[in-house]
Amino acid sequence: MASATTPGEGGGLKAIGRLSAAIAWCEARFAGVLMVLILALLLTNVVSRAFGKPLIWTDELAVYLMVMAAFVGASLGLEKRQHIAVTLLSDAVSASTRRKLAFIVDVVLLALFAIFAWTLWIWFDPLGVLAAEDLRTYARESFNFLYQEPTVTLGVRKFWFWLVLPVFCLTGFVHVLARFGATAEQSK
Repeated sequence: MASATTPGEGGGLKAIGRLSAAIAWCEARFAGVLMVLILALLLTNVVSRAFGKPLIWTDELAVYLMVMAAFVGASLGLEKRQHIAVTLLSDAVSASTRRKLAFIVDVVLLALFAIFAWTLWIWFDPLGVLAAEDLRTYARESFNFLYQEPTVTLGVRKFWFWLVLPVFCLTGFVHVLARFGATAEQSK
């Protein structure tokens, strides 16, 4: 008779759990680097303004890095099951019902990530970009200016900052799969 395994144990689930842990390790360090960069940019801007020579681009870069840090942190929160949750219902029910609720939440999360992936596929349109003669022609014919739109002060295409979205989608999906059906207590 086969014994029941907890999430993260056995075959493929164990491999997904290890992958999730490795991704989370990288995310934690990357989020830390982003936060240090944001602090350095803001301090640089304060000093430059004090000397009457403001560096306008530092504000814009700091905002984009904050958005990236938010998505990296959100993915890390999924791995740790540490997102804010209303636990009034789950605290009042039995452990077996709590596991069923965790299963429902994970199914909903996976469905949301699938919808998000589909939306990103349409927005980024990798097949359309590959089939186009060049990005300018692609933008003109598709009215998708994702790859053309520059930042206001940096002059860098926003596309590079928006790449955090598909990365978040993929890493969040892996984290939910790795903890699928586990309650917050089991994920620790």
